[in-house]
Amino acid sequence: MLTYNRTLEGYIAELARQQVPTSDNIDLQVTTFAKFAGDLVGANPDDYADTILARLLSTFSMPRSFLQDEVQYVLGRFEFDKLEDYVTTVREGRGASPRMASPARRRLLDEVIYPYLKEKQAYDVRDWNDIAVSAGKAPCQQWDVVIVDEAQDFSANQVRTILKHLAPDHSITFVIDAAQRIYPRSFTWKEVGLQVTGASSKTLRHNHRNSREIAAFARGVIDGMTVGDDGVLPDFDVAIESGPMPVVLVGTYSAQLQWVLDNIISADNLSGESVVFLHPKGGRWFDYARRELRNNNIPLVELTRSRSWPAGNENVALSTIHSAKGLEFDHVVILGLNQQVTPHGDGEGDVGLETLRRLLAMGIGRARRTVTLGFKAGTESSLVEFLNPATYLRINL
Repeated sequence: MLTYNRTLEGYIAELARQQVPTSDNIDLQVTTFAKFAGDLVGANPDDYADTILARLLSTFSMPRSFLQDEVQYVLGRFEFDKLEDYVTTVREGRGASPRMASPARRRLLDEVIYPYLKEKQAYDVRDWNDIAVSAGKAPCQQWDVVIVDEAQDFSANQVRTILKHLAPDHSITFVIDAAQRIYPRSFTWKEVGLQVTGASSKTLRHNHRNSREIAAFARGVIDGMTVGDDGVLPDFDVAIESGPMPVVLVGTYSAQLQWVLDNIISADNLSGESVVFLHPKGGRWFDYARRELRNNNIPLVELTRSRSWPAGNENVALSTIHSAKGLEFDHVVILGLNQQVTPHGDGEGDVGLETLRRLLAMGIGRARRTVTLGFKAGTESSLVEFLNPATYLRINL
């Protein structure tokens, strides 16, 4: 089973350990694609590749992060002998701004991508896409059954590599939701050699995790966006349970956290249920919350990029929103949602803003019972304007 990030790998591996009977006839492996490919090739990407790319991009006036994502999209989607297709290929599922018209694509190829490939070869360095492609040529046992979870975040070249390691008589399942695509990937099944028809595709419509109220809250964040044929907007009509209205706290960060401590994490309320604090960036942005939780004698674990699932009795976790992908918790808490931690470009249809909207909706969707968001008035993220007031309870602190 292949996943996209380490945290989800650890979660699924623990579920498999609990639920799949041990047998000499079953060789079950749960891993990320990065580890799978890196082990086959026997190498990791070289940091100097990032240095080469940054220098080549310095002549462009567009945002650096956007251009880096665009280069990774091109190299991840097109095979090396088909890079010219980038100039004319329609890209679905991305915002309209910044706009990459054909002349800009031509320039990106000629001034950045081709020189980047040439310099990498000259210095004998590899990036993640090189490793993904090389893994497709490396000797490997053939797999009878493969499940690819969160497949919307895999690149075309990664999928091509997976297909090259299938047994002649095999089963492969891609679990995908384009509404949760938060990485610069976009391709058609046909171009990777797969024929997906109605008979081989099944849409899962029932929401077994979120309450109707949480699904409605998440939907407001991405309502009006194009999610693509493989995406499904959160639908409160197909959620099975009802629950409390999501809460949006308005006040200082310390006041937000105190409210959560008093109303969600108190001994009377928690009673063995799981709570996760999510943040767009994590790291030191959790310093205050981490310190206050420990001062209140609340055991916690940190999940970001962790390859093993916690085995202790901790009920409270800290994680970036990215690392929470595919996971679920009773209570989701996202505090300090200000513009500083959610920067993006300007213009209608900005790709950075659309990615952040998907990210926030995905984070909200990790919750089974309650969702609590918080921000300080005057510094709030532009994401707040996409929250539907009819779907949450606002509390001024």
